[in-house]
Amino acid sequence: MKLLSELLFAEFFASRLVHKVAGLKIAKIEGLEIQTEYDVNSDFKHFLDNAYKEYLGEPEELEEIITRYLNTSNSLYFKSDENININDILPVIKDYRFVAHLKEINPDFEQHIIFEKYNEELFIFYVEDSETNISYLNKEDLATLNISFTDLKSKAIENLENSINIERHGEEDYFMLTIDGNYETSLILLDIWSKDNFPVKGNLIIGIPARDVILITGSEDEENLLLIRERINHIFQTGDHLVSDKIFEFVNRKFEIL
Repeated sequence: MKLLSELLFAEFFASRLVHKVAGLKIAKIEGLEIQTEYDVNSDFKHFLDNAYKEYLGEPEELEEIITRYLNTSNSLYFKSDENININDILPVIKDYRFVAHLKEINPDFEQHIIFEKYNEELFIFYVEDSETNISYLNKEDLATLNISFTDLKSKAIENLENSINIERHGEEDYFMLTIDGNYETSLILLDIWSKDNFPVKGNLIIGIPARDVILITGSEDEENLLLIRERINHIFQTGDHLVSDKIFEFVNRKFEIL
């Protein structure tokens, strides 16, 4: 199977997007970035870096990948008439690069999107994860739900706890957690971080290079610390949906940059 180039992949996505969104025009395609025009005052950008990396990893899943990203992109143009299901709200972890990226797209995004700072590197965003779409919550959504930000956060974490089955892999001071491939990094928000659950040498240390990867060892375990750093570097070179290239230490019931 001959792989699509970045440009051909973007053009294929663009053609499907135009078919899906009536009245949409493609203004420009540069590599994996698509700029669209929709009605009089609406311009949008689509960044397909993660989609293309997924495709390179599983080229036979091209149709599934395109369809999934189309469903997410569709929410840019159409606001669902259905009410937000508060039980579908989940927290997602992003890093400062993601925030900078949003600012590049829309300098005023902080006036609309709901998010908060977790530490110097990481931020918490909130999404509604329905059967057909994942959309980031904005302040208008919060008003519609008629709940406080504190209650939103508590409910999102509760939903996460109720919707996952955590599996711990590994032994002898080096572990990895898996759930569904989308919300592994959100596990840093749960009350699971103890030496009883993760018997390691020293304080708990984690690496979260991508949304589906969370690696754990101890601060006094030089061999496994090196292993985590090597794994992070490898994922940052080859992976998709990247989160952070830092290592974090659990201190005062929170993860901070080591």
